[in-house]
Amino acid sequence: MARRWIPLLAVSPLLALMAADTVMAILATSTDPGLVADAPRRIGMARLAPAAELRADALAERQNDGTYLMTLRLRDARGALVPAAAAEGRLERTTHAGADQSLSFSEAGGGTWQAKLVLPDAGAWQVTLAARDEDGRSALAVIRLAP
Repeated sequence: MARRWIPLLAVSPLLALMAADTVMAILATSTDPGLVADAPRRIGMARLAPAAELRADALAERQNDGTYLMTLRLRDARGALVPAAAAEGRLERTTHAGADQSLSFSEAGGGTWQAKLVLPDAGAWQVTLAARDEDGRSALAVIRLAP
C-alpha cells in the first residue's frame, strides 16, 4: 500500500512532456512571425556589400484605403538615380503560401516603377522587390509590412 505513488512517479515525466508539447503547439498555431523561409538569405543578398554597383531603393506607402503603393528605384554606388529597365516583386508569407502573389509594376517615369498592393489578410507580410537596369545589372530589396 505504501508504494502506490511509484506508477505516478513513472508517468509524471511523460505528463510533463505532454503539457509542454501542448503549450508549444498552442503558441505555434496562435502566433505568426510572417517570415519567409529563405528571407535571411535574400536580405543578406540585398545588403551584400557597400561597394555594390547598384542598390534598390524601395518604399511602401500605406494609402488611406488600406492598400500599399510600392515604389522602386535604382541607385548607383554614389547614390545617383539609375533608370530601371524592369521591375518585379513578390508578396510572400510562410504560413500562407497559397496567398503568395506577384506584383505588377508599371513605369512611373524616370526609371521609377510603382505597384499597388492589397494584402490578402491581416498580419505581417514580406515583399521582395528586384529591379534591373538596361545593362542587365540588378539589385534586390526586401520590405516587411507589419500591421
